[in-house]
Amino acid sequence: MNTYRPNEFAKLIAKTTNTLQRWDREGILKAHRTPTNRRFYTHDQLSQILGIKENKRIAKGSGQ
Repeated sequence: MNTYRPNEFAKLIAKTTNTLQRWDREGILKAHRTPTNRRFYTHDQLSQILGIKENKRIAKGSGQ
């Protein structure tokens, strides 16, 4: 399974690590945790976020 550190994941989705921390606290996108309590994200989460961003872009461009 592909995993990403918070800084890598933030760059891939064009957000800041602070945004990721807030999303984790608010339950918007919960980070996974290592046994030492370090946050990480999975490829499935990346696909989910990128899919949401793509859907929003398509909806904006559809003229509806």
